[in-house]
Order: sequence, then C-alpha cells, then structure tokens
Amino acid sequence: MTRPFAFTLTACLTAAVAHAATTPTQTAPTPAQNAARVAVARETAQVRALQRNGGLKAVKVTGSCAGRDNIPLLKVWADAKGTPRLVQYQRFYPDNSQSFTGYYDAAGRLRYAKASASGFIGLLYNVTTEYDAAGRQVAESGTRRPGWTQDLLRLPGLNPDLLKRGICTR
Repeated sequence: MTRPFAFTLTACLTAAVAHAATTPTQTAPTPAQNAARVAVARETAQVRALQRNGGLKAVKVTGSCAGRDNIPLLKVWADAKGTPRLVQYQRFYPDNSQSFTGYYDAAGRLRYAKASASGFIGLLYNVTTEYDAAGRQVAESGTRRPGWTQDLLRLPGLNPDLLKRGICTR
C-alpha cells in the first residue's frame, strides 16, 4: 500500500526538478534600478503626505466621467501649482471592470501606477508599475493574462495622460 504513495511522491519531485530547470532565473536589479525605485518611493510618499495634509485639491473632470448612477469614475487631485499628482479611475460593470491609480511627480510625470482590469473571460491584468523620471519602466509586479504585455501607458481603453487632464477614455 505504500508503494503508490512513494511512486506519486517521486513523480512530484521529478516534475518539480524539471520545472525548476526550465524556469528562468531572475537577475538582480542594478544599482541604477535600485536608485530609480527609491526615487519612485520618495515621490509616492510625498504625494501621499500632500493628500493626507490637505495639500492636494480636487480638479474638475469632464461630464463624461460619470457612471450610470452619476457617481464619478475619475478623481484627479492637483498640488498648489495645479499639477495633477494623484489620479484614480474606476469603472465597474457586471461583466467587466477597470481601475487605475497613478502617482505623478511635481513635473507631472507618471512615476507609480497600479491598474487592474477584468472581462467576461476573467482577470486581464492586475499590475503595479514604477517609472523613472525619464518615463522608463524600472519595475513591475503582478499578474497578466497571456497576450496583455503592453506597458500601462499604452493599454487599450486606458490613457493615463488623458486621465491626468480629467478626460475619461471609454
């Protein structure tokens, strides 16, 4: 009776070793990537502190940014100079949803973005992406459905630059 268990255990171990041999290893981040990620963390913390301390004011968004029940889909907060620093967009329907939260630096560049979307086939993506001051992606974590490989800046139906200006993209 113990023989089938031993066979099953051996088969599982063999499969795990084979999978480990074919799984690519991750490379260690470079010092430049680490420095860029630290800068992103500082920018994001600064925006959160501004929001917590009342340093951000709500920006008027277009009328097309209201859902079926007139609840705003888009919220944009700008600093004292009028630069959008925090953008939140959420659209929920029975068979699909999309959400985006973006943190922008004082120059108006997207530095940290968190986005997710689902459709009638299930989750499409749920990712967090960090960008350096030049707009290059320095880190991404999360899940993507096969075929959804585009950068958050170029995803269909999601345009962070328009959202930042208070314009919904449908």
